[in-house]
Amino acid sequence: MDEMPPDKLKIFLSEKHLLDIATVTPEGFPHVTPVWFEWDGKKFLISTTRERKKARNLMENNRAGFSIAPEELPYRAAAGYGTVEIEDDPEGKLIRKLCHKYLPPEKADEYFERLKQMGGNRIILKLTPLWMTSWEG
Repeated sequence: MDEMPPDKLKIFLSEKHLLDIATVTPEGFPHVTPVWFEWDGKKFLISTTRERKKARNLMENNRAGFSIAPEELPYRAAAGYGTVEIEDDPEGKLIRKLCHKYLPPEKADEYFERLKQMGGNRIILKLTPLWMTSWEG
């Protein structure tokens, strides 16, 4: 398989895919979860709450791995690792944006309201890749 050219990678990262983020538990085990994301050209932006396991893991160890690999043909993927900064998002601006990216328009606001009702301290995980590769074929 060939590496994706930069212009194709930029398009791929802007599309609606799940990103599997791998964090490290306090016991040293990997913890992998699929998440919605936004690519800003330099960082993956991921919405979660401080109470989630991935967030707690990253508060102790800010290193993470990731992969994005949709199942449809032709196969395309990106994977790598990097460091994560955590930023408060009390209004849930990122998760609202992600709801509109990933859900049909008529469902996005309703789902956002359900997430707000679930509570939790909403944060943004800013994953900056230190190394990333991609392929297609």
